[in-house]
Amino acid sequence: MRREGWETSETLLPGERLAGSVTTSYVRPMNKVVVQTTSAYPQPSEGAAARLLDLVHRTGGLTRAEATARLDLPRSTAGEAVAELVELGLIELGPAARQAAGGGAVRGRPSPLLRPDPAGPVVVVGRLDSSEAELSVAGLGGTAGPRRRIPLPSPGSDPRRALSALAARMRQAVEESGRPCAGAAVGLAGMVRATDGLVHSALHLNWTAVPAAEILAAELPEIPRVDVGKDASFAALAEHRRGAGRGARTLLMLACEHIGIGGAVLQQGVSFTGAGNAVEAGHVVVDPAGPRCPCGMRGCLEVSADGRALLGRTPADPGDPAEVKELFRRAAAGEPGAAERIGAAARCLGRALASLANLFDPDRMVLSGVLGEYLRVAPGRIHEELAASVVARAQDPAVVAGTVAGPVLSGAVEHAFGPLLACPRLLAEPA
Repeated sequence: MRREGWETSETLLPGERLAGSVTTSYVRPMNKVVVQTTSAYPQPSEGAAARLLDLVHRTGGLTRAEATARLDLPRSTAGEAVAELVELGLIELGPAARQAAGGGAVRGRPSPLLRPDPAGPVVVVGRLDSSEAELSVAGLGGTAGPRRRIPLPSPGSDPRRALSALAARMRQAVEESGRPCAGAAVGLAGMVRATDGLVHSALHLNWTAVPAAEILAAELPEIPRVDVGKDASFAALAEHRRGAGRGARTLLMLACEHIGIGGAVLQQGVSFTGAGNAVEAGHVVVDPAGPRCPCGMRGCLEVSADGRALLGRTPADPGDPAEVKELFRRAAAGEPGAAERIGAAARCLGRALASLANLFDPDRMVLSGVLGEYLRVAPGRIHEELAASVVARAQDPAVVAGTVAGPVLSGAVEHAFGPLLACPRLLAEPA
């Protein structure tokens, strides 16, 4: 049964098992399934192939013996799963390994390597900001390929035109890969409803009530699943599976590329979405007498601590991220003016973390992008404010900087591959 406010997703690490599983599908016009993720790994008798594919995807490759042991499968079941995935063109058998992953020698007959098929399916992912998009194509194994930046025609004034241009470049990227496409996902900063990709509000794009996922899906009928999500949610997924959030029970993620601050909470890998728009961390009020935010309130975190705020710029002239890097460099070098500005903003960040700790009781907080720089340059200011939280004092959550490069695109890859990982025959089944 689906818990209200929680978006189902994979929750267990490879090798772990949970009796039963929950799968949710959201269907848009034309009966196109666009989200189909599961909250638990299937039992071996129900889906050994799915569990094996997920393990190969997460590790990038391992020996058949290692996979059999980690998934606790009978050898015959593992063999059947391998054969099925090879037949589907999802994995390939590499040369037999003569050394275990830990470096020790393999006893007995060497076990063949299982790795993603280099001709297997890809996903195409993107990140949209106020003037351009960043695109990448990735195969199983989770590593996004080369990123390409593309300008977009006036996204603020004409969202449909901008999304149509984005779709054309996504289609081109898939065609150039020469491989089948399993899905697409695009992240952007703003209030994006998790169930259907409706952008309620994206202040930096000047978008209101834009059915972004529906528009992209109509433009890309050849791609079976097209999703639009909040950039911070994708970043959290990347850090939880491959970065600083691995192993966290309750992960609080705050992310900032330059303009705006996004937030996400994962509970055992499951994203908390509320009624669809939860964890708008950038609009936690940290200074009631502070500057007015485009959202209408005063003293929101993002008008106190994002890159634009640090530079004292306006929405019409947000400044250059390189200027923000230089400001942090000067603060780290001890320049009084820069250190004071960074310190004041770090205190605002700490206050927001204290409020969020009281609400969600995380055991780990990951700060990505610009916010990770605060942790490097002014950690004391953050921790002083965080200590005001009674929950944080009891839980003592770890506060760490994100480690995944390009976390939004990396998380979008994980999200877009979710349905195929849960159902390896997805692309082989008739539409």
